[in-house]
Amino acid sequence: MPVNSETTAAGSSPAPNGVVMDCQLQKVFYGDFLAVRDSKLPLEKNKITGFIGPSGCGKSTVLRSLNRMNDLIPVFRFEGKVTYHGQDIYDGKVDPVIVRRYIGMVFQQPNPFAMSIYDNVAFGLRLNGFKGNMDERVEKALNGAAIWNEVKDKLKNSGLSLSGGQQQRLCIARAIATEPDVLLMDEPCSALDPIATRRWRS
Repeated sequence: MPVNSETTAAGSSPAPNGVVMDCQLQKVFYGDFLAVRDSKLPLEKNKITGFIGPSGCGKSTVLRSLNRMNDLIPVFRFEGKVTYHGQDIYDGKVDPVIVRRYIGMVFQQPNPFAMSIYDNVAFGLRLNGFKGNMDERVEKALNGAAIWNEVKDKLKNSGLSLSGGQQQRLCIARAIATEPDVLLMDEPCSALDPIATRRWRS
């Protein structure tokens, strides 16, 4: 993972044990509130890792800590270490925007941008300077999120015009379009009906 314009992170391949990311969260605070403590979570290459717990136990906080989304919260404080391919993503030289290029996220509630369906999916690709065939990549991502057949004739329509379940699948398409190395998902199917869930999982 490049940390700035001149250097790259040490190690370009997973550790020998297959761990792509290693999360050692000692304490996570929002202001004076201790949201998470003593959380350890290794993520292995080409595997699905899930964790469960009661509402409010800090699951979303842990996920948001894995790609520095919590940085957007002013009162967030963090003690511990999160490594990606051996690189500490909280190192001062690491650009959080680049972190999120390699470690994508789908949130529990759909959050499409106020732009066309096509531009929603293409947004991250453009941001990261994608040079390939944009139309093909957008179609591939929408197919991957099991929504292509529903939107292929209205790609210029606003993403906000879609139903809640369609918006969530659009957000999934947006996340997978950049082909991140790690994809974090916070209850991604909570807004989907059973049929849409089965189609997407397949």
